[in-house]
Amino acid sequence: MTGVALAADTTNPFLGTWVLNVAKSTFDPSPPLKSNTLTITDAGNGAVHEVIDYVERDGSATHMELTTALDGKEVPVTGGGEADAVIATQPDPRTVKYVFTKAGKWVETGRFTLSKSGKTLHGPLHGKDAQGAWKYHYVYERQ
Repeated sequence: MTGVALAADTTNPFLGTWVLNVAKSTFDPSPPLKSNTLTITDAGNGAVHEVIDYVERDGSATHMELTTALDGKEVPVTGGGEADAVIATQPDPRTVKYVFTKAGKWVETGRFTLSKSGKTLHGPLHGKDAQGAWKYHYVYERQ
């Protein structure tokens, strides 16, 4: 469903556009998402703004946005999708962990790590929606 939010500074290696490599990612249950693009920009004061656009396996498109400082504080998620808020933290310089919620209840959690080369962002993601529980492993490539 979603992507990843990361704290920004002038040398933030996470800033940019990331496209999901569907062939390298795993989806349980299958079939996979058709596409997912994540755009991360500097929002100032150590925060980032994230735009997430994805197309589900049934062809439905979703656009979501959020701004976070990765300080563990809940912030709103706008647009469509299963979440209306996120709590994000950065346990180390190359990793972000987050919990997405809807109406105060957990809907998904994930942990994403930036490769040493800075060209790949990957990690496990799992949640529960109207169709049941799911588990994905996303592999994004820098554009």
